[in-house]
Amino acid sequence: MEHFANLLVPISVFVLVFWTKRIILSLVVGILVGALIVNWADVLHIPVYIFQKVLSVFYFPAENGGIEINWYAIYIFIFLIILGILPQMFIHSGGIDAFVAWARNKVKDTRSSEFLIFFAGIVIFIDDQFNALTLGRSVRPLSDVSGISRERLAYIIDSTSAPVCILIPLSSWGAYIIGILEGSLPKGVEQIPLIVLIESIGLNFYAWFALLMVFLTILWRINLPVMHRNINVNIEQGQVGEINPDGSIWALVIPIIALAFGTLAMIFLTGYLNTHSTEIFMILSNTNTAFSVFFGGILALLSSLVISKIKRSEYKNIFKNGVRISLPSVVILILAWAIGSIVRDDLQTGEYLSSLAKSFLGGGGMDFVPLFLFVVSIFIAFMTGTSWGCFAVMIPIGVDLALSNGGNVSLALSAVLAGAIFGDHTSPISDTTILSSAGTGCSVQSHFITQLPYASIGMFCSLVSFVVFAITQSPILSFVIGGTLLVLVCYVLKRCYGDELKIG
Repeated sequence: MEHFANLLVPISVFVLVFWTKRIILSLVVGILVGALIVNWADVLHIPVYIFQKVLSVFYFPAENGGIEINWYAIYIFIFLIILGILPQMFIHSGGIDAFVAWARNKVKDTRSSEFLIFFAGIVIFIDDQFNALTLGRSVRPLSDVSGISRERLAYIIDSTSAPVCILIPLSSWGAYIIGILEGSLPKGVEQIPLIVLIESIGLNFYAWFALLMVFLTILWRINLPVMHRNINVNIEQGQVGEINPDGSIWALVIPIIALAFGTLAMIFLTGYLNTHSTEIFMILSNTNTAFSVFFGGILALLSSLVISKIKRSEYKNIFKNGVRISLPSVVILILAWAIGSIVRDDLQTGEYLSSLAKSFLGGGGMDFVPLFLFVVSIFIAFMTGTSWGCFAVMIPIGVDLALSNGGNVSLALSAVLAGAIFGDHTSPISDTTILSSAGTGCSVQSHFITQLPYASIGMFCSLVSFVVFAITQSPILSFVIGGTLLVLVCYVLKRCYGDELKIG
């Protein structure tokens, strides 16, 4: 029972999301369950415990015994509010309407619009949060006019951003993983962290299959029943497809350019100021992503205020509506981080699962170790809602298992990375799930529910590839069999569910 308690909180959230389809309620119940487990001997302390956990999102203990403000969280919350205000600015300035009018002449069908968004997601590989938030906000008008539901847009962006970041070492993900490898590889081992990461790229079955799944979903117009049942959930009528020919497209383009330029510039500047190094991986591993997106958001908002021709009397409603729209995302993120603290620090769910993995795999052969690392990483990332947290826990274990059994460290790394990405993709308490929803403007629960079956297909084919590799030790054959299976499954889905979504 004690061991089951380590898993009870994330399981309860997962079940409630499916049952009630209300993410905030599910997270609140998850926090209550966690508080009861931790304080079962002193139930009167539960209200204080919950208050401290929610409040701790905004601060953390300092080394001198005091507290420090968690500026990372503050910057992300402000940026989410800015993401709510900017669309209102674009609407009132006529920028969105002008863009929609332009897009209708340039983009002829839904498929070409989705491919444009897909390839834009591949190009923006510096950071997954930057990708999800910035790209989601930028292409939302295009998706609306092209008849792409917000849930489908969120799936395309979310399932493109993290896999691309993990496959291109020149990203914040690459720098973070290299940093973990630096501390995980024993001294004297002739393996360079960057080379280990690069070698893992070709073996990361899920990352490649996730991208292939998005590509085939767009190409063959695969809309599963769950996507039909969840179309623009909680999107107000009038947010989609209204045309005002008097607006200027520059009122939309310039703020978005300011957002992208300001964020990218600050990513590299903060990394350089923190390291005083010109090495790209040193810069990316020490950058301040939260402040960077906050700075980009402020720059975009200021440029929108300057260039937009909006009456002063309209600003009150613009900011009021923007805050109202973004507030649910902020609340969900606060609750997700609070429950993440309970699961990670108090219940130590990730440590429990990783200890099971190490004890179970320690005495076995190396052939099936990558398969088990993949599965355990899925559970840890799913239960804790964080792929980066899973990296920190499982990469040292994977490296240790590989070295102690004479196996391939890059293969072990690829298994951990692949499992962590899928677990993060399908976790209702993942911050990337929440931020992807915020960027695209769709409901968190509807994004989680609609992405799950698509991501699960990629995961299943990845699982098959890891099994094939365990038996044959051939990466090429593993990719061929897993990839062929994915194409066949998608082809069958095309025959059954290959049609257009009917918006409205």
